[in-house]
Amino acid sequence: MLFSDKKLIKTNEAHKKLLNLIKYYNMSQKINPTSLKLGILQLWNFNLPKYGKQFKNYKRRIQIYKYICYYVKHVLRSHKLLLNKINIRCINQQVLITVSLFCLQPNFNLLNKNFLLNTIFNWLRTPLILHFYQTFSLNSSSFLLSNYITYLIKEKNISAKKLLQQVYLLLKSQSKNPKLVYTISGVRIVNLKGFKIQFSGCFEASRSQMAKIIKCNFGSVPLTKLNGFIDYSSNTVFTKFGTCGLKIWLFYEFKSF
Repeated sequence: MLFSDKKLIKTNEAHKKLLNLIKYYNMSQKINPTSLKLGILQLWNFNLPKYGKQFKNYKRRIQIYKYICYYVKHVLRSHKLLLNKINIRCINQQVLITVSLFCLQPNFNLLNKNFLLNTIFNWLRTPLILHFYQTFSLNSSSFLLSNYITYLIKEKNISAKKLLQQVYLLLKSQSKNPKLVYTISGVRIVNLKGFKIQFSGCFEASRSQMAKIIKCNFGSVPLTKLNGFIDYSSNTVFTKFGTCGLKIWLFYEFKSF
């Protein structure tokens, strides 16, 4: 025998440790940065308590919540408006819906609020209260930025490279603007420290059928660190050349009040 049993055991243990380190490194590169910080620093976007064994009612609420989000997003886009955030709460046997939106045009037609209320009321069959709030900055959330990029690609037929250049200059110019975020410790003030945008798929005419990837980044984006706030969003964009994947990372650093 070239090796004794003790040496074989030591080499096997060292090999297992090396494999675990490689797996941890790969997972740290692929893991969703938002889920990595949930419960430690950042909050969940949607909370639904469950009591008893009657889960069908909660399952129906989740389905209706998705229908409302898709419907509001479709109605806003038809009026040249982009959805930023939507919040649905049940208070005193009433449903309170708060919608944050961004206006693509300076002069826009007001939404027919009664039509929206009647449509959603037919799904919920409960009294509704609907409020709209306007957002003036595109960097307020990665979800809004993703909707803005998707709108320009579909409606304006802007190439992906030019679009990323415009978004890069926009985010870089607004990097010093403060922002309020909700964390486990309460409301905090953050500043944009860095961002990363990745566009992958078939987004331009080419002889090659292979998918392409273009990226743009600014500042530092430490995805595996727990001392920063990360706003992450992913979306699928359908173009005339094929399907593309859009990913956006916005990394913020905390500031004192």
